Amino acid sequence: MDEQTGQLLLKVHPAELEPMGLEQTLRYLAEQAAEQMPDCGTAQEIFEDAWKREQQESTCLGMDLAVPHARVQGLNRAGLYIAYSRNGLAWSGEEVHVIILLIVPWENPEMHLLLLSRLARWRKSLTEAELIALCESADRLSDSLQLAVAGN
Repeated sequence: MDEQTGQLLLKVHPAELEPMGLEQTLRYLAEQAAEQMPDCGTAQEIFEDAWKREQQESTCLGMDLAVPHARVQGLNRAGLYIAYSRNGLAWSGEEVHVIILLIVPWENPEMHLLLLSRLARWRKSLTEAELIALCESADRLSDSLQLAVAGN
């Protein structure tokens, strides 16, 4: 891992996401991320920044992937909270199967761009069938994403 991503926290949601509205999904993911990764800020901080950004422009990257992101003041490291839906969720007019909530220190916008580009590259390297197969196992999905964000 490089210096920028060496302290990254990465958690995969243990269950498949149930269909819900976009705002409700973001709020739920922010709550789960804050609970499972307490070093990444409060649920309210994460949700408010991610929701504000989502209202400005969709974070759906296409290819079954959405990467909502929040910048939170005072963080020492970034976090990724990953959730999936085998059946897909509606996200700004598109269907997504994987949602990666990216939480980065406010003071380090370069990390946000670095991780976002690595996540996009990771998704482009997978076929739809490979992505769905990864989602069948939280450990495999976590391992694959860990390699991707490490720059491998």
